[in-house]
Amino acid sequence: MKKLFEGILVLILIFSLTGCSNGHTPSTDSDNSKAIYESTISPNEEYIEKDEDKVFYTIKVYQEDTGIKVASSSNSAFCKDMSYEIKTTDKITKDDIDVQWQTLMGDTNYSKENQLAIAVVTISLNGEIISERKVSFVGNTIDIIIDTIEQN
Repeated sequence: MKKLFEGILVLILIFSLTGCSNGHTPSTDSDNSKAIYESTISPNEEYIEKDEDKVFYTIKVYQEDTGIKVASSSNSAFCKDMSYEIKTTDKITKDDIDVQWQTLMGDTNYSKENQLAIAVVTISLNGEIISERKVSFVGNTIDIIIDTIEQN
């Protein structure tokens, strides 16, 4: 079991170091969306030799008529773009949004072996948190590994 766990961790590391464009860009489903925040990082840029291997993770926040939309995207084929909505009629500003990047273990200090993989997106209104959610950029990687293990 220990070898399986170590194998999974090695595969996650390999997948996170390999950038492959999935051709997706975050989009809004409404013409009434207004982008108010964007944060992009590259978890592997310090560890790669070729620019085409650089992975990017992006969080965008939109104000919509019916609430707030948070969308994540990546150029990695091992990441799934996703979005979620927070229903509210209140308007927020860039100052109401905080994105903290973390490793899989929840650490903000990262290394080649423990890269950033999660964004903690916190939205506040009048100083009170109305939403705090973790967005994982390695979910599809884990699905691929599980599928591979189950096929063997």
